[in-house]
Amino acid sequence: MDYAGFNAVAILFWAAVLNGVLAPPLIVIVLLLTSNPAVIGSRSNPLWLAVLGWITVAVMTGASLAMFVTWK
Repeated sequence: MDYAGFNAVAILFWAAVLNGVLAPPLIVIVLLLTSNPAVIGSRSNPLWLAVLGWITVAVMTGASLAMFVTWK
């Protein structure tokens, strides 16, 4: 990548930023699918695991918003 003129460290940085921003909506989709017995059957998420997932979504969304607010 260096020979092509790309900065590998910058590409890795932006890949991590994109991953952090896209993770909360993807976690929401997974939570909705795995908490629905019509979709997953008898192996759906227990309540405690769904609550933990939604807390994760809230924390990651807050971190993404904080990143954009403090971006220079």
